[in-house]
Formats: sequence, C-alpha cells, structure tokens
Amino acid sequence: MTRRASRLPQILDPIASLIDERLAGARCAGKSPLFDAELDNETAEERSERLSWARGQCTRCPVQGPCRTAAGEQEHPLGMWGGKVHGLPGHPGRTAG
Repeated sequence: MTRRASRLPQILDPIASLIDERLAGARCAGKSPLFDAELDNETAEERSERLSWARGQCTRCPVQGPCRTAAGEQEHPLGMWGGKVHGLPGHPGRTAG
C-alpha cells in the first residue's frame, strides 16, 4: 500500500502557496489589519496614528528589506510594506512616508 501511495500526484496546499518564506518573523504577522492602507469608519487622524505605529513596527522588523522587495513584486501593493505606505486613499499607486 505504501508503494501505491507514493505514485499519487502531490497536491500543493493552496494556503501554503500564499506564504512568502522571506517574510518569516515579520513584526506584522497576525496583525495585518493594523498595517492596511485604510480601515472602514476610520478618521484621517486615526489612520495617521495607526500607520505611524505600524511604521514604527517596520523600522524594528528583522525582514524590512525582504518586505520592501516583496512589495515591489506586487502589481498593486496596499498598506504598510517595509516601512512605506502603499495605496493611501486619494493616492492610488503612490507611496507615502
């Protein structure tokens, strides 16, 4: 039975294919909404404070360089990537910070 099982095609886990191993250990792990370009029902002042906090996390992140590289590989990155904000409201495609 082991022999037959070894001939079965390998099916990739679709979730595993979404993980970028270069970003392992990132300070944003598990906190992605805090790094989004904007949140529903958020004032401009709240957004500014949240993104300032997120930028501070990025500056101390061990994978800041690979994160910037990963952002550059995205067609339309959104949110905080490597200390830079991408896709702020009113500025699609531009970066700030």
